[in-house]
Amino acid sequence: MSYTSSRAGSFQNKWNSILGFFKKDPDRAVYENEYAEDLKRQTRSLQYPGAFLAMFVWLGFAFGTDQKLHPEFPELFYFRIGFSLVGFISLIFLLLDTLFKIPTRRYSLEMAYIYIAYLLLCTSFFTGRIADDPNYVSGLQIALITIVFVPLPKKSYYIFLILSILAFISSVLIYSPNLSTPQASYSMQNLGIAYILTLVFSIILERYRFVSFVGRFKIQESNREISEKMQQIQALKEKQDGDYFLTALLLSPLIKLDNSENSGVKVEFLLDQYKKFSFKEKDYELGGDFLSAYIVKIQDRDYTAFINGDAMGKSIQGAGGALVLGSVFNSIISRTRLSPEIQSKSPERWLKEAFIDLQNVFETFDGFMLISAVLGIVEHSTGAMYYINAEHPWPVLYRDGKAMFLGSESNIRKLGISEMFGSKIQVQTFRMLPGDTIFCGSDGRDDLVLEEDFSGKRVMNEDETIFLASVEESGGELKTIRRSLISRGKLSDDLSILSISYNPSRNPYMEDKKSITEAESAFQKGNTKDAINILEEGLKRSGLVGERYFPQVAKLLSKWYDKISEFKKAAEWAEKSLSWDPSETELLFYSSILWKKAYTQKKDTEYLRSAAELGEKLRVRSPNHLKNLINLSDIYRLLGNSFRAKKLLDEASVLSPDDPKIAELRKRL
Repeated sequence: MSYTSSRAGSFQNKWNSILGFFKKDPDRAVYENEYAEDLKRQTRSLQYPGAFLAMFVWLGFAFGTDQKLHPEFPELFYFRIGFSLVGFISLIFLLLDTLFKIPTRRYSLEMAYIYIAYLLLCTSFFTGRIADDPNYVSGLQIALITIVFVPLPKKSYYIFLILSILAFISSVLIYSPNLSTPQASYSMQNLGIAYILTLVFSIILERYRFVSFVGRFKIQESNREISEKMQQIQALKEKQDGDYFLTALLLSPLIKLDNSENSGVKVEFLLDQYKKFSFKEKDYELGGDFLSAYIVKIQDRDYTAFINGDAMGKSIQGAGGALVLGSVFNSIISRTRLSPEIQSKSPERWLKEAFIDLQNVFETFDGFMLISAVLGIVEHSTGAMYYINAEHPWPVLYRDGKAMFLGSESNIRKLGISEMFGSKIQVQTFRMLPGDTIFCGSDGRDDLVLEEDFSGKRVMNEDETIFLASVEESGGELKTIRRSLISRGKLSDDLSILSISYNPSRNPYMEDKKSITEAESAFQKGNTKDAINILEEGLKRSGLVGERYFPQVAKLLSKWYDKISEFKKAAEWAEKSLSWDPSETELLFYSSILWKKAYTQKKDTEYLRSAAELGEKLRVRSPNHLKNLINLSDIYRLLGNSFRAKKLLDEASVLSPDDPKIAELRKRL
């Protein structure tokens, strides 16, 4: 039973396959007009050859062969000559288009109908008249096979074949040629086969033409759609490039490099944005990295304020973040230059408030625009650098041919993260020595593609010390650093590097070592006042004007005045030491203590205010300095600011809940 069913199913499939050959293709209704146009195009290529063939193909028969074989059938001559006339008239018709641009050739399919109708019907009729002649029957067979190769619609083949059969049979019936001979019977069988072959091959070839046309047409349609899409993409790209250009145009003036020829501090930029584009035949680049440096005055001293930022996102998104960053930073610089009140703030306070301004702006984007950045200022005279690192790659110090990271203990998160103030802002400091160079760079310096296989899989660099090696290899030259990085791997992100060099005309830190040695010897012998006199006389000899700084001498004087309970002078010398070397963070605490001691002697509240200012500076640099928080709380208690005093004491309690000094101070409050 199963075998029988299988055979029946197989037979049914074969029968369906045969019927499917004759089934109408649904694409014919869809592409009917287009297919007709394509047939016209094909027949157009046959017009001139067809006209010449029609003119000469039957002339040999008309003027010789027919008269010899069938003198009883003189009408055959006119059939032959008529085909030549059709060819000649067609040629003239075609020349009107070629020579005079009269659009006659567009009627190519109609002209093909005329050729085929005359050839096939005339041949069928006069062959029926002399159907007992096998030679002329073979001529009709040739005519039948010929039409197979002329590109016509499928229905046209059916019509021409039916008309041909009717013309042949009608002629046979009219003229009654002798078809009873074996030769005539043989010829009729061949003619029947010719009709069948013509029908079959015309169907096959026409179907092949149609399928080829549909395939070609669909490809052309697909190509046209692709071309249109490409044009749309190109239009969008041009529009996008216009947006890129506008953004680059807005961003360009914000990337400011402000150097002073007379300053020992020199800043250089290297900016290589990953996104490159062309607009109006000019090349531009766009990305999320940002650099800027301005000279500002803070507390009557010249500083270079700088920023190196890297905005989240690629190309236009990153550039949007860089644009906001540059606009806000430029606004901060402009306000500083115009406001004496802002200029009077300490470098630490100025830097912290500038950072908070940036954070407040980016926080409004709800985390959709984050920026890693190093924001800092460098004092021109001392080379002291104050900076805040918000999750940016660590700055690098290049000194005496060696490169090393700075400030790796920073834990401040990126600008724009709303929870950032859960971690206190910390201003870090560093004193540059003559010849030092500090490099701040985006993570493009580390994101190098070391290897890439044929499938596009990349091996990325994970060693951040590779940048240190490049700095050392380049000798601290900014442009050479880029070449060194590229020699190690391919850049995969925006690259920005800011270099700050400190090269004063002469070293300002030339301590009077002879006076220091003599003074320390006197102090060891218990002669503190003599030691103080030695140092002060040494300072007079060296001169306090010009670019000469003596932080070590000032620190010793502060220490020794403290020993003899002259707290005001001790505090003044401590502050003098800080002005000569602002990076001495711990000295801020000591200076605050000294001013507080001076208050206990003179009861001058200005001393307490000085002590509070120094304590606040230290709090900006080191928010978790326990002793400073306790001392600062006590200072505000003495100033009568109990609210501030309690707030600071609460911060200290978080750091050390069981500290007895905190408990004692809480009782006083």
